[in-house]
Amino acid sequence: MDIEKTVQFIIEHQAQLTASAQKHDEQIAAVTDLVGRLAQAEIRLVERMEAKESKLGKLFDPMDRSIQGLEGNGNKTR
Repeated sequence: MDIEKTVQFIIEHQAQLTASAQKHDEQIAAVTDLVGRLAQAEIRLVERMEAKESKLGKLFDPMDRSIQGLEGNGNKTR
């Protein structure tokens, strides 16, 4: 093999490696973006669930107090 062919071989393989690394970088960026969006969606979901739990708590608190009041008067609930 002469030097020109060896240099050409090295340059071609270096270009292939660079292109391959670029594709991997793009895939990693896409996955990172998806994970970030998933995390944001999960945060919003948790916030919505907490808001609904708070509303339900406000709805059921008066019922709980009424039941406790009935139990305190000697009445037994089933």
